[in-house]
Amino acid sequence: MSSSLFSGETKAFPSKLIPKIHENIDRGILALFSQNYSKANSVPNNIFIAKLQGNKIYDKLYSAIYGTLKSEISFDISKALKYKVTRDSCLFPYNLFPFTDTIIESGINGYTADLMKSSEIRRFCEAASIPLIHYREQPRQTGSLYICSLIPMVKCTYQISIDVKTDDPQSFVELSSPGSKLIIQKINNDIILKSYFKASFEDIKSETICIGSAAERSDFKIVFDGYAKTNTIYAKDGNSIITPFYNTDRQRLPYIDFSNGYIKFTSFVMGKGTYLDVDIYSINQTAARKLITAIGNNRMLAFGLDGPHVRNTTERGIRYLNSKNNKGTIWFDIEILEQCNETDLEYLRGLIINDSWDIGVHYSKELNSLPLEQAYKIMDQGHLYVYEKIGRKPTSWCSMRNRDTVEHAIYAYENLGMFWRNGDSGIHTEKDIGNLDDNTWEWWETASRAGMVHPVFTHELDQDPAIKYSISRSKFQNWIENYNSNNISTMSFYEYGQISRNTYDARFEDLQYTEHFITFDARTNGAIALVNVNIDAGRSTQVYDNTSQKFLSYNIEQDNSITFWVENNHTYDIYLNSVKE
Repeated sequence: MSSSLFSGETKAFPSKLIPKIHENIDRGILALFSQNYSKANSVPNNIFIAKLQGNKIYDKLYSAIYGTLKSEISFDISKALKYKVTRDSCLFPYNLFPFTDTIIESGINGYTADLMKSSEIRRFCEAASIPLIHYREQPRQTGSLYICSLIPMVKCTYQISIDVKTDDPQSFVELSSPGSKLIIQKINNDIILKSYFKASFEDIKSETICIGSAAERSDFKIVFDGYAKTNTIYAKDGNSIITPFYNTDRQRLPYIDFSNGYIKFTSFVMGKGTYLDVDIYSINQTAARKLITAIGNNRMLAFGLDGPHVRNTTERGIRYLNSKNNKGTIWFDIEILEQCNETDLEYLRGLIINDSWDIGVHYSKELNSLPLEQAYKIMDQGHLYVYEKIGRKPTSWCSMRNRDTVEHAIYAYENLGMFWRNGDSGIHTEKDIGNLDDNTWEWWETASRAGMVHPVFTHELDQDPAIKYSISRSKFQNWIENYNSNNISTMSFYEYGQISRNTYDARFEDLQYTEHFITFDARTNGAIALVNVNIDAGRSTQVYDNTSQKFLSYNIEQDNSITFWVENNHTYDIYLNSVKE
């Protein structure tokens, strides 16, 4: 949302009698994010193409056989954001592709047998009739297109206008909006969208809808519902399909979910194809609006540390974070915590009490390797141990090597009040980059410059170069500076999640208003909430927290409504005009 900041002058409010309590009535649609690329002259800063490391042996083999892939983003005379993927000439004839697909795939499976046998990628490719080798390798060669700065919401709508052009009907673009896995493909003269979802661990199904003619733009909507855990796709002609979230773990979370702050396009050039163009004309995000609406904040990044490792490997990085008014979660590894002396314990408690860091549990076992009853016992013991050592209850959790499942997540939430760090709604939303380390830096360097918001953790911060699974000190400071330049702050996983869930949880009671005055009580899930108030604000508009007895700053949005932060069980007054003495 928008832009200007205004802090009211300190004046005393008059005593007024407001005779009637009102409902928080519907006020139509609230615009959360809007980019019309037909009016742009350059690629916005919140857009980037990411590239994972594509220099392994089988990456080079793929390029040698199937041709070199290249991607770029640009603007042209069509006045659209053009995401173009091209492929140069191939070493093998096209009619031998099915044969080479089988051979190369078999070689990769032998090279990474454990990974590939357990991979859900294989099951998805079988369900979607996509050759695994191409689905796995092409993004590593070209990279996906990310559009960032969207708003985390429990319920919202994405409006997308695109055009797809290719020289082979087997080519397709994958669109990943929050919770979804969508395939968009030109079939005959139509643009077809398939929404895939796991009906069980093994069974992957899909629903299909035509979103337009290949001769014109395709305009469609995706309605995200983190309470029902569904995505509904609406075509321009009014037809619709509704599917569960793609991942069964995300479907089964025992708490409400919320949208990610980005969407992603990935192009695949298949068959005899030499190019795939995705022209993006506009992307908008909206939500149902009331007089007072709780909204998410795209200036927050969930961050934390495993361990924590010894102080001389993390202390300077933590101090640097604190100096930038950043914070995060510490997932206390029980075996490491047992080795801490009292001085180190006091330091860690100080981070929690004085610097507002949060507490999580890092179980020292791979919970997947244990029978459920034994895993639950270890979870109980670890939660209690960290609570007693640090003095506050943990709010989130993970396990050794992130080997845990939604079964553990359900138990942790229902019995210990902890949220899962991992899974498809956590650090595994993007499969390969949830750990910020030197191996993922190539991705994060570009992503952080674009303000990409994705939950992330690491281990050590102060060594240069870093050990495995940790980030070098110079890279970490670069990472923080990139986010500071985008006005994005790191915070704990719990606070990030609860602020986002307040877009559903927050309630506004005892609402009273006249032409010049509004007052209401805020009821949240315990965390602060960002609210938008649908008024026509002026320079003399003032916001007063009656509970804290202080005036508040607020943002004036483009439609002259205002946004500001509220706290649980506080009462707020808004004066639209000058206040009388």
